[in-house]
Amino acid sequence: MFIRITTAARTLTLAAVIGVSALGAVSIANADTATSLSGQDAVFLEGMSDEGITFTTDDAGVGLAHHICGEFADGATFEEVAAEGLQHSSLSAYDVGYVIGGSVSVYCPLYTDQLPV
Repeated sequence: MFIRITTAARTLTLAAVIGVSALGAVSIANADTATSLSGQDAVFLEGMSDEGITFTTDDAGVGLAHHICGEFADGATFEEVAAEGLQHSSLSAYDVGYVIGGSVSVYCPLYTDQLPV
């Protein structure tokens, strides 16, 4: 059991770091502004889609990202946010970490220090 938890933690950590790096490199200038989404929303959703992560609706994906930032604003740790993501979704540990990293990168970079390195 300990090995499984350690492996999941490493996977979440790696995914969060990759999510920040990958989405940090995406240009908002390339965002599709033909929709009601902001450029920031389009960058987030494109980054998730590029990783094969989809949401029931674009609004659900953006809402999740804002929820993640809100959790950090309320004092949650990365581990708490990740545990919630694993408990309430069918995403893999890697994908949960990627969504957390991407959310922080795009919407609330002031919480980058909350991500494991």
